[in-house]
Amino acid sequence: MEIQIDHVMFPVYLNNAFLDVVEDIWAKKKSGKVFTQPQNAAFKGVYLQSKSFYVEYLSNVKDQPYWTNAVYVVVPKAHWAFYKSPALVDEFFLVPKFGCGYALVSPDFPYLNSMTARGNSYDGLTLLISEALRKELLSIAGLNWSLPGSGKIQVHGSLVHVHDMAVIDEKSKLVAPLLQPNPLLREFL
Repeated sequence: MEIQIDHVMFPVYLNNAFLDVVEDIWAKKKSGKVFTQPQNAAFKGVYLQSKSFYVEYLSNVKDQPYWTNAVYVVVPKAHWAFYKSPALVDEFFLVPKFGCGYALVSPDFPYLNSMTARGNSYDGLTLLISEALRKELLSIAGLNWSLPGSGKIQVHGSLVHVHDMAVIDEKSKLVAPLLQPNPLLREFL
């Protein structure tokens, strides 16, 4: 089975002002659909949507401290029982453990990118991941998966941990994470 990415999340802590900076940077690129959503009980988000997946920066609220970089992969709920003690599970999402680099999203989630991005012609985003995360993704729910044939997920040798990831555009310029002091991402700036 081929991995289907829904979105890639990059959290910041208690920093809605940073989302305004990210939104401005993305809007100036004039690639993909950039939008924000109102504050909810857990976070506020800004989004860059492409045809294949979207990138989400979110700013959490004080009582929601456990957010980490993650790739959200569409996995049928029939396979979720593989995870006996997930860190979080609700109607549409399952996080196997905090900091594992990925989460599952149900195909029933009403805001799947495959549904909301219809008509979006921009498809220039690529997700760069570590080898450690690749190994995790290829065995989600104890099954055998493959990376997308489209090349939308690529392993980058300088990324090490399961939560190390970056999104680049069609010009190999960094889309996310932004404004982080990470010298490994210098080549994409």
